[in-house]
Amino acid sequence: LSASQVERLYAHLGRAYVFQNAWEQAQQVYEELLAYAQHHQLFTLVSMTLNRLAVLALQQSLDKPQVYALLEQALQVAQTSHDQKALAETEWNLAQIIANMWDDPTNALPHGEQALSLARASNDQELEARSLSSLGYIHILGGDFEEAMHCIEASLALYALLRTEQTTSQELSLVHYLSGAPLTQSLTNRTSEAWCWALLAFAQAHAGQVQPSMRSGRRALALSKESKNVWIQINSMRYLTYGLLDAGAYEEALGLVQDAVALARTLPPTLIFQRFLYGLGNIYHALQQWEEARSMLEEAEAVAETLDLGRLRVVTLSQLCMNYAVAGQWAQAHTYAVQAMALRESLDRAMILLDFSPQYETEALLRGGDERRARAAVQRLGERVGPNRRFRIPHLRSMAVLAAWEGYREQAIGHLREAALLASDMGLPGEQWQIQAVLGTLYEVGGEPAQAHSAWVKASRIIGGLAEGITDEALRARFLAGPQIYPVLQHVQNEVSPVSKDQPEQSGR
Repeated sequence: LSASQVERLYAHLGRAYVFQNAWEQAQQVYEELLAYAQHHQLFTLVSMTLNRLAVLALQQSLDKPQVYALLEQALQVAQTSHDQKALAETEWNLAQIIANMWDDPTNALPHGEQALSLARASNDQELEARSLSSLGYIHILGGDFEEAMHCIEASLALYALLRTEQTTSQELSLVHYLSGAPLTQSLTNRTSEAWCWALLAFAQAHAGQVQPSMRSGRRALALSKESKNVWIQINSMRYLTYGLLDAGAYEEALGLVQDAVALARTLPPTLIFQRFLYGLGNIYHALQQWEEARSMLEEAEAVAETLDLGRLRVVTLSQLCMNYAVAGQWAQAHTYAVQAMALRESLDRAMILLDFSPQYETEALLRGGDERRARAAVQRLGERVGPNRRFRIPHLRSMAVLAAWEGYREQAIGHLREAALLASDMGLPGEQWQIQAVLGTLYEVGGEPAQAHSAWVKASRIIGGLAEGITDEALRARFLAGPQIYPVLQHVQNEVSPVSKDQPEQSGR
């Protein structure tokens, strides 16, 4: 057999073993291929096989030193042999792994840009598409969602082009480590395209584009099902969930994540599972199932701490702060707020993904006597948010909490009105009713009962719309009886009933 035939044989065999979750056999196949390449001094094959071993190690576990050592060796071989193909592939692999595994967009970016440059220089459209996709994710991590969407859309255009071109190549390119093991190159491209749509959905959610995010998420899920790829299907479900949550489709989001968790349990226990625990916690919060949310989030925090997932810990701790705040357990809420803020500051990011509930941290700090820290945190948040409309809402809500605490009621109302307009423009019903409920309380405290009633009625109508979308009666009843929602409905009920005691059904109008 020629060297190229040996490579194809072993590459396909290794991929087939990964597809069957036969990790030890896949490891053995790649190690045999590496020994063959080293013996025959086939430097391109040595570098590519080291890259495959790095992806395999990452798919099985989070052994960072092992993965890093393999990548360093692959890069050294590629540089020493002046092999542009091996160098481009290794730069791409470094970009995806540093961004995903090390959660370090700053150091991943130059590798991603170098991979893209080399791909374009060699007219390798498949690698160019992959590189643009990786750059998209790197920009998402860095908080530049507009640039992320630009890169991902360019990648999707290339994948559409590749789909129309019949390829006779039997080579298998490297895969994203969250793509599992597609068995052919056409399936590899298909799963990569699905991954792009999932990333686009995630970027759009952070840019406040709720409906486009759901469309992209559904496209990703459809493609992943077509390609019968469980890894991509799970991630497509996860990213679609965020759009569904924003749009208020809570029941669909719950069913989707429960299905995804069942699928995720069939894969190695990597960081994917932690993200689903966090996602379930979010959905339970939206559905007003606070005990279940707390249980999921505490498990997610334990996993994130064990795996040293700093960024993911920030949002999990912030959600736990919210959970205890809503329960009135302010001492515990304060503890979580302090932990979340310390981690957030240590990461030094423009924005943390999914970090949409800092207003609860602000109140927990104020109630705990940390007024200076609360003010500093709100100021830092304002500096980081920039023009992003989606992150502007939690910043405005945090400023409202601070202003109300300091006795500036009108200022707090102004912040909340601005937040309400943004939430309405973006189509975020969960944010809308919560903002109206807080406005109702502020108006009531200020002796403006008509304004308070108007705000509570608005909140009640939005809640009613969300409840109509929940077809399961028990789920809907529990939602309406939730600790955040029931008091709002009671306010409206109590104010209407003295006027029209025989028509309680009008209370939600």
